[in-house]
Amino acid sequence: MRLRGCFLCLLLLALLACVAAALATCSNRPKMYRGDFPERDIVFQLRDAFTTLEHATLGFVNADGSGLVYLPVYGPPKTWWGGHAIPVYPVITSDASTLIFRDPATLGHAGELIVMRAGQGGIECDGWLGLDRVLLAADQTHAVVHLVSPLGRLALFDLEFCREDLNEIPSTIYDENTLQHYPGPGAISPDGQSLAFGTWSEEHQSVVVVVHNFASGDDAIVGLGVTPAWSPDGQCLAYTGEDGIYIVRVDGTNERRLVEYRDPEGGEAAYTDADFHWPPLPSWSADGEWVVYHKCVLPVRPETNCHGLEDYAIFKVNVETGEEIKIVDGGLNPYWRWRGDNP
Repeated sequence: MRLRGCFLCLLLLALLACVAAALATCSNRPKMYRGDFPERDIVFQLRDAFTTLEHATLGFVNADGSGLVYLPVYGPPKTWWGGHAIPVYPVITSDASTLIFRDPATLGHAGELIVMRAGQGGIECDGWLGLDRVLLAADQTHAVVHLVSPLGRLALFDLEFCREDLNEIPSTIYDENTLQHYPGPGAISPDGQSLAFGTWSEEHQSVVVVVHNFASGDDAIVGLGVTPAWSPDGQCLAYTGEDGIYIVRVDGTNERRLVEYRDPEGGEAAYTDADFHWPPLPSWSADGEWVVYHKCVLPVRPETNCHGLEDYAIFKVNVETGEEIKIVDGGLNPYWRWRGDNP
């Protein structure tokens, strides 16, 4: 009986030790961010291909490199594995009140959409499994997302519905089989009349930038590339081509390369992040004079790769002069926060 009593005591002590360890682990888990977001010009991600899930830092910086702030922005808890949403492709509203990002389970794959409000925390948009960057509409209350079910569907969803955790069916704004070949992000023009997106063209045997007119239903190919972004006046698009960032008028004229960009191994610019390469995503300044983007700063040579965050930097280029200026080292996927009524 004495041995049995000792055994039970040891078992109880072991159980208490396990409970204490579990409580310590829970207490050390990161908590969802509920603070305000810095009012800076640019927000960018710091998660690279090999960053652990515990790393959820976003960077906020002004266009001249001043005011740099790093903020641990953990999203809401993930019910399926117990961790927290980790931000990639961050986008922020003009008043800095709402932050939107995608939380991929694996880089290069679809992820849940997270909407976070300053001072209140965030919510996972139930059912909004998407690809690529989410882009705001001019009204700042809707966003365009490429959904994976069904594949090839560009949809417009209401941020308020997600904020209130309501199950609203998004409005389909483009649904074509051609989008299944390459799921590119879509962007609505500032006047709300057109949609620009990247997709595959059998005729050109390449990915192309398409402008879709909502009123007429017409599609026009304006360039060879992906990730189009509208200028504030709605007259031009910046997009990623195979050898750099280009700018073109929406009617397909006056195309020119703003920045030369090559894959770090010397090949064509990567169009996806599937192999841990992050393609540059252009984003316009509010005055339309600059485009911000990231690029690999390693020399182009065989067996060079850009896997780590330190291999990238964030730059801006002047649209008229082509002057390129580095803003900050070690950043990815910058988004220029527009002021006023623009996205």
